[in-house]
Order: sequence, then C-alpha cells, then structure tokens
Amino acid sequence: MEMHPVWKKVLEEVEFVSWYHAFAEQFQTMPPFTDHSVTEAQDMIMEFGFRKTVYDPANFLYTVEGVDDTRSIKGLGSGLSLSLKEGKIEVDVVFDLDHDTRVGGRFSGVPSQMGYNGPAIPAPVFTNYKELYAALKQVFGMYEDIGNKVIDIFLAEPATM
Repeated sequence: MEMHPVWKKVLEEVEFVSWYHAFAEQFQTMPPFTDHSVTEAQDMIMEFGFRKTVYDPANFLYTVEGVDDTRSIKGLGSGLSLSLKEGKIEVDVVFDLDHDTRVGGRFSGVPSQMGYNGPAIPAPVFTNYKELYAALKQVFGMYEDIGNKVIDIFLAEPATM
C-alpha cells in the first residue's frame, strides 16, 4: 500500500527512521519491566500533559489521545495510543488531515513502510520507571514534532494532496 504523500514527507523531514532506530537501540536493557504499575505508568503519561489518558486492560493499551475526541489544531486532529505490554514500548499514531483522510501507523512498522530494509529493529524495552519516563519523553517529543510538521506541510501545500 502506498503511503500518503503528506505522511511520507513528514516522516522524511523528521528523519523518523533514524530516530526510531536510535530510540530502539537506546532502550534495550534487560530484563523488561513486566510487572510495572498501570497507575504509575498512567500518572507518568498524564504528567506529560495527557490528562485524558485511559487504560484498556483487555488490550494492555493506554489511549493517550483519541483522534475523534481530541483537540483539533487548525482543523487537523491527532491521536496516540501506547502499549507497554511485557515491558515493550509500542506506539500508534494517527492524524486526521481533513475528516476523510487519516494517516499514521505503528512506530515499529514505519521504517519498513519507508523502505528501510536493514537489520530488524528490536522493540524498545524498559526495565524501570526511570527508563520508562525517559522513553515517554522521547516518544511524546517525536509525536509533537510529527504533529507540527503535519500542520506545516498539509496547510502549506493543500492543493498538492
């Protein structure tokens, strides 16, 4: 499936593949923190400003921002969910460009969608709350960078989309 041109351009401009590779390498300590407190993790997420975070225990998923009920910046909505199952960090993002076009994906799947064909990038893991906090800080920083770039590119070039 071909990647939406706005999404591809955004990911290229934020150098996502390089960032994700470095991020995953940084968080490879063992053993993974499999018995972390859901409440502690949720409090950490909220500390980054995501007050409406909801945890779904059936899917081990934190819905940090829901694209359908989140803030909308210049008409563009965004959403983010986070799984910390078994101490692994998995992030899904989605951006609603015009209420008909949604772009996004799972962070771990983006490199291959972008054409990366190097060695497999291992899932980032955390072994304690300090590492989780540091990882979340990077994830939310990238989420913000991507969101800002989506706004810049989509609103600057709507006729080309």
